[in-house]
Amino acid sequence: KRLQVNDFSTLPEVHACAAGLKSITTSATADAIEECRKLCGGHGYLSCSGLPELFAVYIPNCTYEGDNIVMLLQVARFLMKTISRLVSGKMPVGTAAYLGRVEHLMQCHCEVQRAEDWLKHSIILEAFEARSARMSVACAESLSRFSTPEEGFGEISADLVEAAVAHCQLIIVSKFIEKLQQDIPGKGVKTQLENLCNVYALSLLHKHLGDFVSTGCITPKQGALANEQLRSLYSQVRPNAIALVDAFNHTDHYLGSVLGCYDGNVYQKLYEEAWKSPLNDTVVPDGYDEYIRPLLKQNFRTARL
Repeated sequence: KRLQVNDFSTLPEVHACAAGLKSITTSATADAIEECRKLCGGHGYLSCSGLPELFAVYIPNCTYEGDNIVMLLQVARFLMKTISRLVSGKMPVGTAAYLGRVEHLMQCHCEVQRAEDWLKHSIILEAFEARSARMSVACAESLSRFSTPEEGFGEISADLVEAAVAHCQLIIVSKFIEKLQQDIPGKGVKTQLENLCNVYALSLLHKHLGDFVSTGCITPKQGALANEQLRSLYSQVRPNAIALVDAFNHTDHYLGSVLGCYDGNVYQKLYEEAWKSPLNDTVVPDGYDEYIRPLLKQNFRTARL
């Protein structure tokens, strides 16, 4: 309807949202693939694990359709323009609507007193909103000290990227929480999704604890309580971790990994894959009698040091 009446007022917000989510999701996925490889130990290096090929094929997504850092800087530019327009009374819309309450978010204090308080979605949401708003305002104040905006963007680009990351993470957390307010079919499904939502939000808080504390959104003690609650959530999610992954219903053929096979018979499949190697076509590898055996039969002199 907006396009039909030539109303493009929400286009900048849509562009910033798409650019930011592209950057955040592809970076998170690339990091997760590498983390999975490391968690698999030496087996993660095997081609039959599927991880080396998956990493090599996926990692270019961080550059395709716009480099991730460039995308985040575009989000930051949108945030700076949005904050500058607040002075004229123009209220932001969509995923940036929270900036319309910037005065409240700059002064609010987290009410967490116990670890269980971090399970309240209203508290999580306000903490993420306050963090994003305060980081954006801090960047806007820093930019105002430079003679030109372009000079400022060059000097504080690292801070702008972090502010953009905070904004994009808020989008994901807020939409996750918003979805959980709806009816979700399936016995126990909503409970599991609530646990995953809390794990995701608190793991981000743990990872970026410095941002939350330095901006005054939460206190160090409240950060410690968040970590305590996160550990408790891990113990609740852990028994259902395999079932939650199986819920995606990816076939063994689709995954192409002996480590991720549905029946869990990892070592038997690793053994079978090892026999497919050309080096194992014969009991004694080619070249052993010609090159290696003569070396083993030599009489080496003991070195005197």
